[in-house]
Parts: sequence; C-alpha cells; structure tokens
Amino acid sequence: MRGARLATVLAAFALLAACAPGAPSTGDVAVPVRPGPPDPPVFQPLVITPVPQSPSPVRGTDGRFHVVYELQVLNAGPRAATVTSVESLADGPTGRVVGAISGPEVVARTLVLGDYTLPPAPATEVPAGRTALLILEDAYDTREAVPAAVVHRVRATYGPLPPNQAEFASGFPAQSEQITGPVRIDGPAPRVVGPPLTGPDWVAVNACCELSPHRGAMVPLGGRINGGERYAVDWSRFDLTARPIVDLAAGTQATVRGDRTRNEDYFTFDQPVLAVADATVVAVEGGLPEAQPGQFLPLAVSDLGGNRVVLDIGGGAYAFYAHLKTGSPRVKVGDRVRRGQEIARTGNSGNTSESHLHFQLMDSTQALTATNLPFEIDTFTWQGTVTPDALVAEPPAGPRSGELPLIYSAVTFPAPPAAG
Repeated sequence: MRGARLATVLAAFALLAACAPGAPSTGDVAVPVRPGPPDPPVFQPLVITPVPQSPSPVRGTDGRFHVVYELQVLNAGPRAATVTSVESLADGPTGRVVGAISGPEVVARTLVLGDYTLPPAPATEVPAGRTALLILEDAYDTREAVPAAVVHRVRATYGPLPPNQAEFASGFPAQSEQITGPVRIDGPAPRVVGPPLTGPDWVAVNACCELSPHRGAMVPLGGRINGGERYAVDWSRFDLTARPIVDLAAGTQATVRGDRTRNEDYFTFDQPVLAVADATVVAVEGGLPEAQPGQFLPLAVSDLGGNRVVLDIGGGAYAFYAHLKTGSPRVKVGDRVRRGQEIARTGNSGNTSESHLHFQLMDSTQALTATNLPFEIDTFTWQGTVTPDALVAEPPAGPRSGELPLIYSAVTFPAPPAAG
C-alpha cells in the first residue's frame, strides 16, 4: 500500500538494514523502569513514549533477531529540538548498549507527525509543540540475547528561545539527556507461513526493518498512530542478471523488459498468488482498475490496497494480499483454501507505481487499522541482497527456513504442491 511506492527503492538503496522470530517471555525477569525525576526539578522538554504496539523478535535472513518499534517524541518546550543520539539500553539506565544511532542516522529515522510531503523531507528538528516518531530497530545475534525490555538514552540540543515567552521559559535547557521508560519486547511470536508466491528472483523491495514506505506508514487511524505495515513486504520480480540492477542516474530498475508504460511488460505482472496457509476467505475485491505504471489513480482511503484478498489463517491472524490483477481473484468470501492454492494473480491496482505484491499479516480484516503482525516464511532459497550494481550473497546463498526476508533480499520460492 504505502509500500506500493516501489520507486522509493531508488533512494532507499543508500540506507540498507535488517529484521527477526518469537517473542521472549518476561517471566520473572525484572523490567527496567523510568528513573525518578531529578531533585531539584529541571525542565525535560521531550516527552518520550513508545507507540503502543509491543515489538516481537523476528529472525531475519542475516541470521539475527530483529526488534522493531517506534518512539513518540513530543517537544513540550519552547525551543526547536534536534535529537542528536539515541541509545537502546538492555538492562536499565546503566545497562549495556544494544543499539545506537546518531547524527544523520537519527535524521533518516525521524518523522514529524502531520508532515506528509512527497517525497518525504528529512526531519532535522522537532519544532516546539510538535511530535515526531523515531523509527527504531535493535538486532541481536541470538534469541537468548533479546532482553525483556529496553530503555533509551536520548540526547538533544535546542534552538534559540522565540520572542515574547514567559520569564520561566528561559529556564528551558540548551541541551538535554533523558532516560525513557521501558519498551517491553513482549509482542506476539511470529506466525510461520508458507510462500505467497512461486519461482525465483523475488525481491523484498519494501520490507523489514529499516526506514521505508512501510516503516514510515505511521498515520492516525482507529484512534491511534498505527504502524500498520511494520512487518509488511512488497514483492517485486527483478532481472538479477541486469547491470546495473537499479540505475540511480536514470531512475529505473530491472523490473521490466520492453515498454515501461505497459503492465504486461513487467516481470511481476500476472504471476500466481498463493495461500500461505489453510484458511477461510473473509474479504475479496477484484473489480478495481489497473493503473498504468508510474501513474496514480484517485482512490478512496479504503481502496489504497487496490484489488485484494484477506484470508483468516486462524489464531486471530489474517493474511492480506494487495494490488492484485483486475478480475483475477479465484476465490469468494466463505471459501476454504489450502496452502499453496492459487487465489489470484499479481497486478497493479491501487496505490502503486508498478506491479508488485503487498503481503502482510494483521490481527483483523481491516488492513489500515489492524495491528501488523510479525511472520516468518517456512521455506525458501535465499539468493542474496540486491544492491544497485549486483546481487551480493553474503551470508552465503542457500535454503532457509523460518526467516523473514529482510529489505532488498532476493529469494526463490518453491513450486506449490500439486493439487490433490
């Protein structure tokens, strides 16, 4: 959906990051708490709270366990704030540092709420009275290393005091260091599902875990700021033998052979879309038109996903497939489907710049207001990481099981089982 903006891969290749499985049980582990206020009291301009969607460790194709989440940063002071560094601390305010960003990396991961410019502008500061989101990720080498919670040390500097402020406003600091309350890592364990597609050269263009149109899809819906695409993946098929794979100067990528204005000339278009589990069909839309590549149709918010199918895969989880080919869904509401069954074809409907499959799990049938759920795919072959110039197989390519393909991962999905 927002991840439909595949063209953002052209700029996003300069970022590159990662993702990972199963949420740790806190058990009797002590969860760190926010330290008490200083005495005597001093102004602490930033009010920092986690987005209320607990993260889950997910195992990525780099073999590491990734924990992704967001912090809301309200600048309640009179001066514009520049966040200069953020550290994640695993064992309370004096604990080990398990993640750190500073300088330009902070800017790249900061979104000011209510600023929906296209393309997004880097948020170099948080204006007085405004709220920003920090899009964060910590990665761990083993599952056992993932703590029950993390707190954060946030440092910031502040601009000049505006005119006509009350006398006490001069007491706001020119710089600050704050320790936040805990982010509990107790979200639901990732669901393990089958492949949503079949064949080679599928690239996770917008995927976990760095800042992308999916991680940045933080908008007010359902009475909250909802990270509705936190673990979502946009799958696009590439010619991985092309050089370059992404031509940054020309603004093109190796996803098409022939006429870039024709959907039919894109490698992704009209490919089989598969059920990732035995499931019940709970929503289908197949009548929306295809967009011409590079053109955006006027759409209601409810139709940003274009033609779509939603499957109830059990246990309170729903699989969402978006941007399907017009008229291609082969199922109707109430149908039972089997894992690997073809349910539709890939298309270019909805809010999308070119043909791709948007896939995610969620906790209700409504993609925009649902809580996004973590998942891993039980079987695929990892081909490597796509860079503009080449496919880099580091770590080595080969069969994978129970992993979430990280952003720019190229994979081969197995053929579905023969119909019984």
